[in-house]
Amino acid sequence: MVLNDYVQAKIACVVNSLDKELMVKIRKNGKCWGASVVAWVVLAGPAVAGGLTLVPGAVVYDADGFVRISGEIHNNTGKTVCSPQVDVFLKDAAGKPITVTSVLTETKKGLHQEPTDGVLSTRHWVPAGEVAVFTYLREVTKLGGAKPSKHELKLSAGACEGALPKISVEGFKDKVDSVGSHEVSGKLHNTGTVPCRSPKIVLGYYGADGTLIETNYIEPDAYFQKQLGPGKSVNFSQGSLAAPDWRKPVPFTFKYWGDCASHES
Repeated sequence: MVLNDYVQAKIACVVNSLDKELMVKIRKNGKCWGASVVAWVVLAGPAVAGGLTLVPGAVVYDADGFVRISGEIHNNTGKTVCSPQVDVFLKDAAGKPITVTSVLTETKKGLHQEPTDGVLSTRHWVPAGEVAVFTYLREVTKLGGAKPSKHELKLSAGACEGALPKISVEGFKDKVDSVGSHEVSGKLHNTGTVPCRSPKIVLGYYGADGTLIETNYIEPDAYFQKQLGPGKSVNFSQGSLAAPDWRKPVPFTFKYWGDCASHES
């Protein structure tokens, strides 16, 4: 199979598996099937790096057994970019690189690529002048006993092909309960000219000081990959959205963006 065909025709959605490794679901015969292939490993076409800038978010090197690194990717390239990604290089206190074992690194090894670890941004389509958000989450047990205390990040993105989808978020509502948990609702509206496969709202969680602390997304129906046609709308809602550290919850507010897993021209 040609790898580009995976990206352009088969990749439908990205989920976090139970072991917290980033996995890709491949659409086949109308259903999503799990596969140990990571989206940016198979990206074809020219990569974009210049014009992407990083705004660091919250960093915790041992968040209840996980490394968590969040941040924003600002698109200053002058054009829409697709699938922004972040290569993550963890280091110990002495500055020595830490080897990470993950689905991504093992897949890259199998494809004879440099086995760098990393994460895709939560937002797939990022127009010029706009922002994508990401949260890198990796189990400490995947670090071979090393303890990270530093890190470096490298940004890149793919060039988009074909007509670009446009999904707006309308009527966004956010209710906060007595323990600080959020319930959000609203409508996703396709204001573009091409169908949107698996429309979603991307959420950035921002602390009181404006720092990004977590990312998330909501699909109207995570189990059926809807196609949202031009001019059409679909409602979304989800509750029990809490701060990432349940032991020390902090107040937060949302920034949000409409997005698609893919589009059909």
